[in-house]
Amino acid sequence: MLNFKYIRAALVAAAIAALTWSSGASPKLVKGKLEKPNIVNAGVSESVSVSPEPIDATSTFYSLRRDLRRCLSPLCGGYFVKRVNMSSTRCANGRFMSECYVAGIDWHGQPETDIAHLLVRGSIVARHYGQFGSLGELRVSELWITISDNQPVGTYYLVRDRGVRCITFPCPTHHEAKLNSSFSRNIAGVNLEGAGLGENNAPVVNAAMTGPDGVIVTGHDVVVTGPGGSSFELKATQVYVRKKPEISSRKPCIKTGCSSQVCSDHNVITTCEFRPEYACYQKAACERQKDGNCGFTKTPELTACLAKK
Repeated sequence: MLNFKYIRAALVAAAIAALTWSSGASPKLVKGKLEKPNIVNAGVSESVSVSPEPIDATSTFYSLRRDLRRCLSPLCGGYFVKRVNMSSTRCANGRFMSECYVAGIDWHGQPETDIAHLLVRGSIVARHYGQFGSLGELRVSELWITISDNQPVGTYYLVRDRGVRCITFPCPTHHEAKLNSSFSRNIAGVNLEGAGLGENNAPVVNAAMTGPDGVIVTGHDVVVTGPGGSSFELKATQVYVRKKPEISSRKPCIKTGCSSQVCSDHNVITTCEFRPEYACYQKAACERQKDGNCGFTKTPELTACLAKK
């Protein structure tokens, strides 16, 4: 009976050793004692896919706030934009500042969104504003909107569910990539309790994490431990999901009328008298306005031209 106990103990030790070496972990000698290795991948029940690429410095994400100063537009009244997770932002004039003023936003064909619940991906470029010279403009490529009314506190991460499930905890189920940075790593899940999602939105967020876009989460990494060792868990304070581009069936805006003085999405018949102000519309941009209707965009150049007529 004694020999049987020794044999069983030896088999258990051999199994643990095999699991240790197969996981890539190795025991460490700490203060004369053999330390238990940290095996966070032990017991993976599904194949592990390649981790998503980190969000590098060329993929710029910005937060926005309105400029409430009172002065002559477009020098005031635009927006202040700031790179998240960074202490400085490169402005249109090439200078790095804590935040940059932009006179306008190119929404990439999408309707303007409430910036209080918005995170954008894009770039700051210089645009000429007539007599006011060159000012900044934010060109948006992606819109991300919040799920709840919580304030986004903490670090901004792009998070995806890796599709990995384990028989022990902690398990590297998710991947986080710090926005505007090359830092990324696998983590043991996301705690959504502090994000204010509610019962209806939590399933939506979990489903979005498995999609190609993932979700953007603000929060803090905390250490969690269990039978599988130790890892990090992301405690969320806010969650953003990507707003898909709206597919519009509307016709493009065109210049029409006898003197091309009308901007519309269909041909308009007008009388053919010519007025001096019609010349100003020849170089004006005919496009969809914020209200969804076609119209001539009121740039400083167009406004100045009409004032002279």
